[in-house]
Parts: sequence; structure tokens; C-alpha cells
Amino acid sequence: MNLGGPRPWQPLATGAVVAGAGLVVAGGAGLVMPVPVLGAALSYLGGSALILSHWHRPRFGAANLVTLARVVGTCWVIALTLQAVLGRLSDAGLLTMIVIGSCCLALDGLDGKVARVRGEASPFGARFDMETDAVLNTALCVAVAELGLAGWWVLAIGLLRYAYVIASWIGPRRLRVALQTPLPVRLSPKVIAVVQAVALLSALTMQLTGIAAAHPPWPPVVLAAALLALCWSFARDVGWQLRASG
Repeated sequence: MNLGGPRPWQPLATGAVVAGAGLVVAGGAGLVMPVPVLGAALSYLGGSALILSHWHRPRFGAANLVTLARVVGTCWVIALTLQAVLGRLSDAGLLTMIVIGSCCLALDGLDGKVARVRGEASPFGARFDMETDAVLNTALCVAVAELGLAGWWVLAIGLLRYAYVIASWIGPRRLRVALQTPLPVRLSPKVIAVVQAVALLSALTMQLTGIAAAHPPWPPVVLAAALLALCWSFARDVGWQLRASG
């Protein structure tokens, strides 16, 4: 199968098989119940539909395949998060979530490098990468809140990205125009994005190892620090866009 073929349906279909196989194995091992499996499967199908609707290039590319691997991992995290929402997430399930989330985080540093080396950088690839990050972080936020590691304010870590996008659609005209202004390339937003995932995975690790039970303030403090850094990053970017757009 040529995964770099003219349309992305081939790698998306392969990803569906891999994601489905993982969900079946997780279900057979008792890590997830049927409802989380269904929710994760629908999430993957919805994401695939969005990818197909926005894809306009002749080849999918190796870099996007790396991001697609993260989409599959995120699908599995969503299943485990839904298991947590049902109050049935076991320690084995939590460990699996941490491992998969960590693998997705590691791959996050790879797709951009592959795109630059292979000359595959594109607005679609950048958006694909960003939205995958946002979905993964939002799922981890829900898991953190459901496990009682922090209040529901932690969802702001995942939802700020969506608030930014919605403001660019329905905000006041000046704000909408400003948020369409391309941002300069900076290292700090990428670092802060990684910090969010690290903070969320660290909080979950504290839960698994018993550190959160022994020191309850630690997870909220770590997550609040990450959220403050994220708010600063968004505020700086929006301020720059407002000034640049006049």
C-alpha cells in the first residue's frame, strides 16, 4: 500500500485498522468498556472526516504520517479518558494512558523535523499538528479533573486553543482581523505547548505512584504553573497580532 498516495484515505484507513485493533485489545484486557471504545472510534472517524475535507495536496507525506500516528495514540487516550469519566479507570489503564501520552509527546518533536528535512512543511501540516496537540491535551485535562487531581479549571489548558479559534470566527471585527495575522516563528510557544503535556502527564504519574495522595497540593500547583505560562503565551501572541494589524 502506498501510504504517500494521491489522497489521504489510504493512511487514514490504515490508521483506523491500527486504532481499532488497539481498542479491541484494550477491551479484551479489561482496560476499557464498550462505551469508551465506541466514543474513541467515533472520535477517530470524525477526525478523519475533517482531514479529508481540508486536504488539497497531491501527497500525504511522511511528516503527516507521523502526526497520524499521534492521532491513533490520541484515540486510545480518549478511550481511557472516557473510562475515567465512567469511574472505571484501573491502575493498568492509567499506566497505559501515561505511556501512550508520552509516546505521542515524543512523536510531537519528530513530525516537524521530518517535514523540514523532506520539504513537506505546509499550513495543513502545521494545523494538523496543532489540532492533534489540542485534542490530546483536552483529553488528558478531562482525565486529570475526573481523577480529582485538580479542579475543572484545568480544562482551560486544552480549551484555550479552541477559544482562540472561536474568537477568530465570531469575535469583534478588529479582533477577527488581528487573529488572522500570521504570527512570527518563535521557539517559546512550542516549548510552552510541550510544558502543558508534560504537566498533565506528570499529574497523572503522581496519581499512579501515590505521590498525589501523599502530597495533594503538588498536582494543582504544577498544572496551575503550566496554565499561567500558556495564558502568558496566548496573551503575548494576541497582543502582537492586535498591534501588527493596526
